[in-house]
Order: sequence, then structure tokens, then C-alpha cells
Amino acid sequence: MEIWLGALQLIFTPVTLFFIILGTLLGVTLGSVPGLNSTMGTALLIPFTFTMSTVNGLALLTAVYCGGTFGGSISAILFNVPGSPEASATGFDGYPMAKRGEAAQALGFAITCSCIGGIFSTFVMNMISPQLARVALTFSQPEYFALGIAALTLIASLGGEGIAKAFLAGVFGLLVATIGVDPMTSDFRFTFGGKALVGGVNFIPAIIGAFAVSEILASSEGRGGIGGMIDTKVSTKIPKIGEILRHKWLILRSAVIGTLIGILPGVGATTAAFIGYSEAVRWSRHPDRFGTGIPEGIIAPETSNNAATGGAMVPLLTLGIPGSATTAVIIGGFLVHGLQPGPMLFLNQPKLMFAIFITMYLANVFMLFAGLGVAKLFSNFRKIRYSILGPCIFVFAAVGSFGIRNDPTDLWIMFGFGLLGYIMKKFRIPIAPLIIGLVLGELIEISFRRGMRMTNYDLTDFLLRPIAGTILLIAVLSFCYSIYSILKKGREKRAFERKSPNGD
Repeated sequence: MEIWLGALQLIFTPVTLFFIILGTLLGVTLGSVPGLNSTMGTALLIPFTFTMSTVNGLALLTAVYCGGTFGGSISAILFNVPGSPEASATGFDGYPMAKRGEAAQALGFAITCSCIGGIFSTFVMNMISPQLARVALTFSQPEYFALGIAALTLIASLGGEGIAKAFLAGVFGLLVATIGVDPMTSDFRFTFGGKALVGGVNFIPAIIGAFAVSEILASSEGRGGIGGMIDTKVSTKIPKIGEILRHKWLILRSAVIGTLIGILPGVGATTAAFIGYSEAVRWSRHPDRFGTGIPEGIIAPETSNNAATGGAMVPLLTLGIPGSATTAVIIGGFLVHGLQPGPMLFLNQPKLMFAIFITMYLANVFMLFAGLGVAKLFSNFRKIRYSILGPCIFVFAAVGSFGIRNDPTDLWIMFGFGLLGYIMKKFRIPIAPLIIGLVLGELIEISFRRGMRMTNYDLTDFLLRPIAGTILLIAVLSFCYSIYSILKKGREKRAFERKSPNGD
């Protein structure tokens, strides 16, 4: 209790509270802008913490981290342009809801579930972080591979009756993920003798192109395209308690998944969002509705990716191992102030550690209000005629894609995936499996190849490991069930059409 009181005294000062509020607002704003994210925001702010006290500096960086993870969902929902990779899965259902005039509800669910996920993972972090860190250390390459395969089975559910097209898109995404330098042998793969693709295909410009640019191209020739209007009345509508309780098990499951995935070093919130989304589809009574614009498609990824923030802090604070790219940057903030993250910090600086816990609680609460303000600001852009807004989004997407690595190749990646996404829409090929394959491809390949080397190339060891074998078994059963459900619905539909050929 004495430690908690000391931590409260550190945090509840006007200056520290100001930095927490400022960091949360900056994080949400940066996350909303394509090409910017919490990782970049924390990296840019570290020099400004030199002259701050240790508490204020770390509070600012931690608040940016929490706010930035949510921020990307705003632009993903309103414009189908994920502001950060963590929000890619949110756009699957968020943007269709916005197109139906339900942007207020979509933003409300995103903000609320982000806060719930963040607070849940922070609670877990300060209650049982050492124990969870030890569990995470039992995960090795076979377990990472099994997680990737389990998330990949989502493709079967997203394909609907066009499952062959979905698999084609997913396989192409996995293929694109192999472009660049081989992580095991350092050989060049599919670079066609040039240097442009040596660094691989950055999935952020690919996501921006596949969703945003393709949507601009498709809308420009449609009835609501250039010269048309987008819904002008957008105000965030926070869901009622009853609506939240209706999805309580989905929220709880997604929060647990996000927290556990966040604890795994190097996996991060993007993978947590996709796995949370895939599990929502797996457990749903109506999996075919995902991707058409339903709240569950927003609740699952937003709860999971924000829950990953607290989870990723567990290995950082307890073991000194970053759980994500942003926490790797936050380590720099610790080192700037002469602190080495790890178990000794709990012995030498217990008040500071608990102050970080309190900061994350407050940041997730302030995120609710910051999200409302930033969402309102961004929603005003929807009042602009699409003949003006479309080209502006295109330029904004191009600047965001280029600014990630300052590499012109990323612009060509964005253009290429934009054209590819447009063609896929023409032939009714779902884009989501392409992105899922691209995002998960590197994790699956590296963990499989390293796991095979670790087990002396004995594939049965993957199946005999308790955790990996269980996850793979669940993935196979889920895949078979998805195929069975699709075939069953197809037979029922054909039987109905034969009975009533005129649709009566």
C-alpha cells in the first residue's frame, strides 16, 4: 500500500497529468494519420524527454503508446485507410458500417472497446506480470508457427462461397511476404536482379494501397464517386452498457487473446488484432456476416490490439525484453534516464514501476475523450465532396507511404497494391485474405524454418509439443468446420433456388 501511495503522489501532480493527457492526445492523433504510428511518435519524442524528470518522460512515452494503438482505427473506419497496421482488421467491418451511414456507431464501439482492452491488459500487467512473463518464455518457434496457422484459417471464413478466390488471395499474400532477403540464408528472393525489393514488401504501404487506393479507383467510376457525397453527419455514438454487455464474452475473449499475444516478444498488436478477429469469426453463430459491417468485427480487433499494449509491457518491465516495436523504442526512454528495464527495477524503483501502471490506466481513460475529439475532427473531412476528398486521400496516402522509410519503392508498392485491389474488386476477390497472408507470412515462415532446425527437421515434434499441438489441432478443426459450413450453405442455397427459380 505504501508503494501505491508513493506512486500516486508521483503521478497526481499537475505537470505529470498534463504530460499524460498530452501524450494520449498526440498518440491518438499520430495513429490516425496514415504512415505515422505510436512507434514513430515515441521515437520522435524521446529527445524531448532529456530535460524532463524520469516520471514525466516515461509517462509521456507510455501515453503516446496507448493512444497511438487506438488512433489508427479512426481513419480505417472513416476512409478505409488504416492509420496504423494495428487497425487493418478494424477496417474490414468498420468501413462497410461507415458506408451505410453507421460511422458513429462504428467509432463508438472502437473507442469503447479500445479503452476496455487497454484497461484489462493493464490490470493483468500489474497483477500477474512476472507469472505471465514466465509463461511467455515457454513459447518457442513451433508455438509461434501454430499461432500463425491458427490466424491463417480465418481466410476460410472470410471467403464465403467464393472460398477458392479467398485462398488464391491468401496464397498470393504469403508469396509476396517471401520477397526480399531470406531471413535464414541472406539470399535474395524474387528481387528480379534489382535493389528496390531487397528490403521486402513493406505491408503498411501495401495495406494503404489495397484498401485506400483501390477504394478511390472504384469509387471514382461509381455513382457515389467523383462528384458524389459521403455521409456528412458523423458524430461518435458511445454504445450503451446493454450493448457492451451483449458482447461481454467476445470482449473478454479478445482482451485475453490480446494480452497473451502482447506478452509474446516480437509479435505485437497487429498479430493480436488479426488473431482476435479470427477467433471472433470462429466462435460466431453467423461467421458469413463478418466483412459486411457488423459491430463484432470492430469489437474483436480493437479490444485485442489495445490489450496487447499492456501485454507487451510485461516482458519489458519484468525481463527487459521488448514485447513490440514500440516497447523497444520505450527502452530508449528508460536508458536515457539511466534505468535498465528488468526485474531489478521492481526492487530498486518500485514506486516508478507502479507509477507506469497508473499512467497506463489514466491514458486508457483519457483515450476515450481524446478519441472523441480526434474522431470529430476527422469526421468533418467527410463533409467534403468526394471529387475533392478522393484526390486528397490519395495524396495523403502517398505521403504516408513514403514517410515510413523515405523510400520511393514504397510508393510503387502502394500504387501496385492499389491497382491490384481494384482488379480484385472487379472480379469479386476478397482483399482481406491477401493482407492476412502478407502480414502473417513472415511470422509463419521464420518460425517454421527455425522450428524445423530446432527439432532436427522432425515435423512430428511440432505436433507433440502440448501448446503447439493443441493450437494446430484447433486450427485444423476450425478449418474443416468452416469448409463444412460453406458447403452446407451452398447446398441449401441451390436447393432453395431449384424450388423457387423465380425467387418467390
